[in-house]
Amino acid sequence: MNEKKVSIIIPVYKTEKFLDSCVHSALIQRYTEIEIILVDDGSPDNCPQLCDRYAERFSTISVIHQKNQGLGIARNTGMEHAKGEYVFFLDSDDRLDGPDAIACLAREADRTGADITIGNYRKFRDDMIMDVNHHHLHAEGSYPDTADFRFEGFYRYGNLAYNWGKLYRRSFLINNDLKCRAYPFTQDKAHNMLCYAYHPKYAFVDDSVYLYRVNEESVTFRYKKNLMPVWISIAEEFHEELKKRGMPDHYSDLTAFHIFFGSFFIVKQELQAGKGIFRAASEIRKYGKNAFVRKAMTELAKGRYVEDISNRTWEIAIQLAAILFRIHGYFLFTIGIAMLRGLNIDGRISEKRNKIKGKKYREYEKKNVDSVSLGLCQLLSGGLTGQNDLGEKIPFDRETETKIIHMAQQHRVLPMMFDVLEKYEEQLSEESLNLLYQNAERTVKQSYRLLFLTKEIVTDLEAAGLQVLVLKGSGVAVCYPVPEYRKSGDVDLLLEDAESIEKAGEVLKQKGYLVKEEQHANHHVAYQGSEGIDIELHAMLAEPFDDERINQNMRELQKNYFEEKRIVVSMGVELPVTSDPLQALELLLHMLQHFLRAGFGLRLLADWVVFWNCSDDRNTAERFTALAERCGVTGFAKAVTLVCEKYLGLQKGRVYDADLEAEFTDGYAAQFLMDIVHAEEFGKADPTRMVALRKRGFFGYIKEFHYQMKLNYPQESRSKWKWPALWIRTFMVFIENNRRLGRGSLGSILRSAGDRASVVEEMKLFQ
Repeated sequence: MNEKKVSIIIPVYKTEKFLDSCVHSALIQRYTEIEIILVDDGSPDNCPQLCDRYAERFSTISVIHQKNQGLGIARNTGMEHAKGEYVFFLDSDDRLDGPDAIACLAREADRTGADITIGNYRKFRDDMIMDVNHHHLHAEGSYPDTADFRFEGFYRYGNLAYNWGKLYRRSFLINNDLKCRAYPFTQDKAHNMLCYAYHPKYAFVDDSVYLYRVNEESVTFRYKKNLMPVWISIAEEFHEELKKRGMPDHYSDLTAFHIFFGSFFIVKQELQAGKGIFRAASEIRKYGKNAFVRKAMTELAKGRYVEDISNRTWEIAIQLAAILFRIHGYFLFTIGIAMLRGLNIDGRISEKRNKIKGKKYREYEKKNVDSVSLGLCQLLSGGLTGQNDLGEKIPFDRETETKIIHMAQQHRVLPMMFDVLEKYEEQLSEESLNLLYQNAERTVKQSYRLLFLTKEIVTDLEAAGLQVLVLKGSGVAVCYPVPEYRKSGDVDLLLEDAESIEKAGEVLKQKGYLVKEEQHANHHVAYQGSEGIDIELHAMLAEPFDDERINQNMRELQKNYFEEKRIVVSMGVELPVTSDPLQALELLLHMLQHFLRAGFGLRLLADWVVFWNCSDDRNTAERFTALAERCGVTGFAKAVTLVCEKYLGLQKGRVYDADLEAEFTDGYAAQFLMDIVHAEEFGKADPTRMVALRKRGFFGYIKEFHYQMKLNYPQESRSKWKWPALWIRTFMVFIENNRRLGRGSLGSILRSAGDRASVVEEMKLFQ
């Protein structure tokens, strides 16, 4: 898409503690043609200084300082300085919902030629994000001139009424002199009612593009002494403005419904302020004495306008309430609203409304990468590719910085980002810098310890007449821009067969190593020395899978691993490894075995990126893809490669030439990445993660349980008549281990396994 500039206008007033996250959400947008205009509306706190600091650091940000004139005028000031074809209003205590929010709106605006493009939004409080609020409006490139559309858009769902959460074509606003209104509140609705009168082309997107903060300190939630006169003025002046502009006025339904809902807000405000029923009824009586209000309520009581509403419940409710107004039943009217408020009827209506598409939106959430994970991937990509200068697109507000650093530490990739983060040293907090330096220092020391230990053990095993290869670890570190930054905790060695494993074990015992009491795998034997470092002697490339085809291929290929032995120099030390295609297959199988269990984190993806970025040999890629096809893991290989290409800096075409994104459903790469992010290092982050089903549904659970039984009892399970007893033993062991390790409930573990099945199914494993 040929991107057209979008001007994001952010009026700033007394939102010091929220401004960082707001500006950050705009800076991380993947849509490149963006300018950000901060309008300091005479804020008395530190906001003016913060705005200036942003402008100094980021060329896409400009700042305008003015005396306090209110939100509407601040938006107009931003409009006067905007250069974009589109404008987007973002309140400074809110955020954009994800890095693709602007791109989502701009794509639809370009496609439809719309003057106003509207997305969904979500409310949030602190770190709790609520369900999506859907507009339920679909009128592509059209202007629905109906009372029902106006009622649904401006009042029932409200998305037409807000200035935020939508993209305006700037020429539409300028050509029609559609400036924001200067009211102290509800100025959004006044502005958008006038916009509607100019017959804009509307377009709607289903994605949530805006996060609306529930902030009790904002104007929206404060008690308003002048609520009544301002509310009435908005309705009266709308008609006066149309008359002044010489426009036909057939929007009396808009103002009638505006007046009707004003009565609700007046009562709710008095009750929320604790002023009581009688005070609320008194305010409603004053409201009812206004001539404009009386006229609107009389028309609604007679059934005018409400007959055009498609929702029968609202039609009846509005007409009955208007009748009470007409007969001066103000106290009964107030009692009715108080009862609705006490029963949280409006809240329940909202919840029911949001559940209409709740399942669809949960699917949307699963297929989108949150801003913290995306920021981590951008930094990690720079570290893996050696492109340490990421420009000014990575802001480090304190909240986001802390989360990224913590997540990187959990994934054991923080040292890999050292050279990138060092360039942002002045922006990082002291705590983050200390954590970064400590992690890097420990990792470098550990890398050299493992390197020399690996060399020592390999030398001893070869002296005993054994064939040995180094798997992963120091053998892969050579591919990193800075090999010392690769985090590793043990030494993995491949031997030819079980007999070789036994001989190697004797060598290790003579060196003071002991067999670990708990062995957590069937494909290797773990020994541990006095330093607490594990030496894993592998008899197979990976844990046996629930498919004899791949297991048979792993056994057959193991001989090739030794036949294609070669020497690499890692950090100045020579180590025996296998050929690149076979090494790539082992990396993939290692990821797959962990993925089908609790999962794996970003560290294994990092290995995949640097390995293939170091290999520019089509013969290597062609042989690897043939091996993956032979083992039935092509789908997994493509999924891993797609994620690495899209988010972690793997050069396209190094593994597969095809457009991998087209081979999966929309959003699959993000869904797979988030599964990896949530797993952290080998699934340690979530106690409910144990396995991933290969197929959803009841039979998927049965098949996985049977596979776990065979893994736990490989010898006994060969006798089918023992299966019932082994199933029981497997279940009892699972329950006991679950209790001992403090994992989640059985139900939560089963749900987690089922949820992950949607990621696995698209890989078509072993097919």
